[in-house]
Amino acid sequence: MGSAIPQEWLAETVREAQARTGISVVAAALHVDGWTVFAGEHHRSFRIASITKSFTATAIFLAGLLDENRRALLSHTAGYRPESADPLPPECSGIWSYSNAGYAEAAAGFDGDYSEALRELVLEPLGLRHTGFETPDDAVLGTFPDGVVADPSYPPGRRPIGGLWSTVGDLVEYGLAHCQEWPELHEPVVDALGAQYALGWWVRPGVLDHEGSVAGYQSLLLLVPERPLVLAVLTNSWRGSALIHRVVDDLELELPAPTAGGVEPVDGRYAIDGFEAVLADGSITEIETDPVTGERFESRYPLRLDAPLMSWRSDFPRPGVGRIGWVALPRVEA
Repeated sequence: MGSAIPQEWLAETVREAQARTGISVVAAALHVDGWTVFAGEHHRSFRIASITKSFTATAIFLAGLLDENRRALLSHTAGYRPESADPLPPECSGIWSYSNAGYAEAAAGFDGDYSEALRELVLEPLGLRHTGFETPDDAVLGTFPDGVVADPSYPPGRRPIGGLWSTVGDLVEYGLAHCQEWPELHEPVVDALGAQYALGWWVRPGVLDHEGSVAGYQSLLLLVPERPLVLAVLTNSWRGSALIHRVVDDLELELPAPTAGGVEPVDGRYAIDGFEAVLADGSITEIETDPVTGERFESRYPLRLDAPLMSWRSDFPRPGVGRIGWVALPRVEA
């Protein structure tokens, strides 16, 4: 990719991806070699979902609160279940497993309001004027199956987990800051899904990224710090990752292949705390409840151990355990 990116190239890529996926509202921004181009509704605000987690980790680091316990919470190595501090089932003990509850606990140590601390430590110093927790006037509303529009409200106690609104322009500025600063947050803590996880970031050779999915939104922030390259894509759909996948493919970034590990997949039902996944004939059917809205929905996709997007990647770290949707799930009787 050359040093100058034609504005229409990204716009056409996004338009084609929208036409193929049916996603109604999208924003994208790409910064590479000193240039930034935009596409879609790039002036409008979307909920960025779990990309918020890297903001939370950054604020904790800058506040001087990063200790051994919080490192475990921020790297999802504390052994918590997805939505509670209860321990994982014995079959999953010691396995990396994504936990929203860990981030809520990690952020509880601020002396005062977490939202205010994040504003003072991260948002204001970086000039992120379009990023915050209050629903903006230009907010794009998320959508669920059958066109159901999500309620834009968000529980204050879940803000450190995935509550931020932002624009792709602000995310590019935030990503560029991470390309230059805070390497302590990018140091891998644990191997998982053929990659590594640090503090609010997936780490692959030369690449940092994180995706988000909540309340009818799906999102991606991807960095190649050495160039530096920053890609931000925001969608208003629970199916937005299909569009994001197409945009990443068209960029031809050649994302690193996963490292080998785990055992052979075994067909069956895997479940924990209301999250279910059925593996059969090379396909996964996920049945999950959105933790904010309570909407329950089903999605089906091919089993991918080597998907370029981490959200599409599954693995089977030990017999009887599938790591699907980033969560360690024990195999259960049908």
